[in-house]
Amino acid sequence: MPTLLAPRNDTSKLVTDHLPRTSDRDRRRATFTVPRLSSGRYLAVEDGDEVVVIEIGPRPLHLGRSPAADVMLEHLSVSRRHAVVATRGEVVVVLDDRSLNGIVVNGDRVGEAVLAHGDEIRLGEVAIRFLDVP
Repeated sequence: MPTLLAPRNDTSKLVTDHLPRTSDRDRRRATFTVPRLSSGRYLAVEDGDEVVVIEIGPRPLHLGRSPAADVMLEHLSVSRRHAVVATRGEVVVVLDDRSLNGIVVNGDRVGEAVLAHGDEIRLGEVAIRFLDVP
């Protein structure tokens, strides 16, 4: 029976599990290098000149200006209880927690959104990037 799949050949394996390396010239020009993140889901929060990376675990993460929030964002444009990031089965969602300024995902104001790798979440003027590392 004809098949669309290429024949399996276990004797020669040219594919590697990592991305191609940059040249030494480019590595010398890099501002900095960082170790690769472990497999998982993360929020990358812009904090001045730095980026803070927070792992998303099985429990919902409450984001807001309140000290009671799991992730406290100290900016006046962020509500005390602004958003919740939660895992639903295999997907991660962000939900508005009755905030004044709402949630914007990739430029669209939403009440709830399923997140994909690279999505930008804005809580007021605070930018957060969702990372899904395989």
